[in-house]
Amino acid sequence: MIYVDGQEVARSAVPDAGALAPRLAVAPALPGLGHFGGDLVDARIEDGALPAPAVQALVAAKPDFDLVQMWHVGVGWEFQKTANTGYWRQQDPWTLPQAKGGFSAPVAKPAPTAPAVQPLAEGLWRINGWQLAGAPDVPGADGAALSQPGNPKGLWRAATVPGTVLTTLVDRGVYPDPYYGLNNMRIPESLARQDWWYRTSFTVPADAAGKRLALRFNGINYAAEIWVNGKKLGQTKGAFARGEFTLVPVAGENVIAVKVSPPPHPGIPHEQSIAAGVGENGGQLAIDGPTFVATEGWDWIPGIRDRDTGLWQDVQLAARGDVRLLDSQVVTDLPLPRTDSADVLITVPLRNDADAPRTVTVRAAFDNVTVERTITLTPGEGEVRFTPADFPQLHVKNPKLWWPNGYGEQALHPLHLTATVDGAVSDRAETRFGIREVSYDLSLMDHAGALRRVNVQPTDGRLAGQKLIDVRHEAIKETPRGWVESLTAAGETSPAVQPLGAADTLPEPHLTIRVNGVKIAARGGSWGMDDAMKRVSRARMEPAFRLHKEAHLNIIRNWMGTSTEPEFYDLADEYGMMVLNDFWQSTQNFQVEPQDPQLFLANAEDVVKRYRNHPSIIIWFGRNEGVPYPTLNEGLDDLLFKLDGTRWYTGSSNTVNLQGSGPYNYRQPEGYFTDLATGFSVETGTPRSPRQRPLRNTCPRRIAGR
Repeated sequence: MIYVDGQEVARSAVPDAGALAPRLAVAPALPGLGHFGGDLVDARIEDGALPAPAVQALVAAKPDFDLVQMWHVGVGWEFQKTANTGYWRQQDPWTLPQAKGGFSAPVAKPAPTAPAVQPLAEGLWRINGWQLAGAPDVPGADGAALSQPGNPKGLWRAATVPGTVLTTLVDRGVYPDPYYGLNNMRIPESLARQDWWYRTSFTVPADAAGKRLALRFNGINYAAEIWVNGKKLGQTKGAFARGEFTLVPVAGENVIAVKVSPPPHPGIPHEQSIAAGVGENGGQLAIDGPTFVATEGWDWIPGIRDRDTGLWQDVQLAARGDVRLLDSQVVTDLPLPRTDSADVLITVPLRNDADAPRTVTVRAAFDNVTVERTITLTPGEGEVRFTPADFPQLHVKNPKLWWPNGYGEQALHPLHLTATVDGAVSDRAETRFGIREVSYDLSLMDHAGALRRVNVQPTDGRLAGQKLIDVRHEAIKETPRGWVESLTAAGETSPAVQPLGAADTLPEPHLTIRVNGVKIAARGGSWGMDDAMKRVSRARMEPAFRLHKEAHLNIIRNWMGTSTEPEFYDLADEYGMMVLNDFWQSTQNFQVEPQDPQLFLANAEDVVKRYRNHPSIIIWFGRNEGVPYPTLNEGLDDLLFKLDGTRWYTGSSNTVNLQGSGPYNYRQPEGYFTDLATGFSVETGTPRSPRQRPLRNTCPRRIAGR
């Protein structure tokens, strides 16, 4: 019998089915069937059937729903509740790694010979000739004194810039190559527990005479004070934010001194060995993000002794007029599923450094397309926008598209920008972009609790001013097959969100990437780090990308953002490698979280502005394996919608609309095509032994064999 509000509404005889296996389930979710979506306040089991009066008595004594605190099953992603801070004392000496091969001797390389001022482009030079000293080796020195001409006292070495402190010390023969054998054990942890001074001098080029000058530091890890000619110009903080400072030069020699401080919580690395095991993944250093969190040591990498402290990217001198160009943005929009035309939208931010308004003409040119616009720019920042509505030539017919490796060519279009004031070029800049549009097949929840399998086109949403996906913790919900994000109210009715039909066969709720409307079979893996000492020149990195292409791979995950530099993205563009781009936070409920969200978001803002025109970047991940805390998660979401808006941002690199991470141990080969292939995974690994040549390059001969 079935009662509703105490009244019998149905009855039926139950056929004798014999013995039944006991099973208790409340509103189970069964494949292919709808399931209960209401509120349940009370459930009980009685020994026998209740008579009608007893049922009516239960109804009369029903609980007051307004007083019941409801658990919304499967609604909301929990905040972090535990955190690992690594080691607080060194491991026992007997557990340190041991080997029979011994250590190799340090080998000094020739000092850099590049000119102090090296031309890069018109009005742009690289500053070279750096010297490095540990702060303890120049006692009592300060920036005011070190940024004056002369030969300061102390122990100074020719520095490798771009590079880290350790790069310089290895190059100058102070320490052995940490990549060889157990040489890393010969390098002291004190490198990450002291300040460092970089110093150089230069004469302003004649071509810069009469221009406004600026020094640009493209990457310093972690915090820095900038001094020039006895005066402090400013400071930077965070490994991924550029610093630009107005330079008022003096006649003749100009001296720069930079005090660099490592992250304040370097932690204690675990020294992996047979006796000690793999140890913890990271520890205290994670609290200092944005930095290279893995340099404290991980299960795949030993501790990097200086934590990659130093001028790890180059330093430039720029000469401009009153109006300068800032980071441009190029958005390309295709009429998907058609690709026979493309709308190109160009936004050019500007800054007027003068005290009065300036009439400025901004010109943008690519391929055979040229557009320009003249505005009056008041002191401070402004922008110029070029759209097909105003410039029909930006509606490009039969465009050359950018495709992932294996799906077509990687067409790249150089964009030349100039800002002209009073008939003279005040500033110029160049960037590259690819004409392509990324969309995503996802399963997303709507406000009524229905799970929709849809294709989402963020570019169309961005051009309409609409966020399509709600990534807040409260909007992440559990389904029978995994966790999903939700559609925003705008996303539920937006033409940028299209339902998928029977042709979509991927099990929900997992991601499928589409480029230019075509489903992409993503093949690749995660890069834990490009190079432990940030030796990331194009010449050093290009062979790896070439090998990826030759192996028919097409995707690289920039794990925890450790490979965030121009060379990485340039090569990814050219070789057709899609990039899943993490920010600098690791595993939820394992790693401690960044303590300064404003610093984190400021570094993220600079990264997005700097690299958003790269077609290779297809997804932004807020965190490795977990969702950042709300200030960061929602801050990143807002920032990315404002500054980019053409790619999916999601808080977690796994689990939410994605498969979980792993496994990392050996499995039978067929497993990678069956039970392990249940959805889009960003981390799956299997062990293998290297070939003899890399063993010989990294291990003493008596270990690697002859």
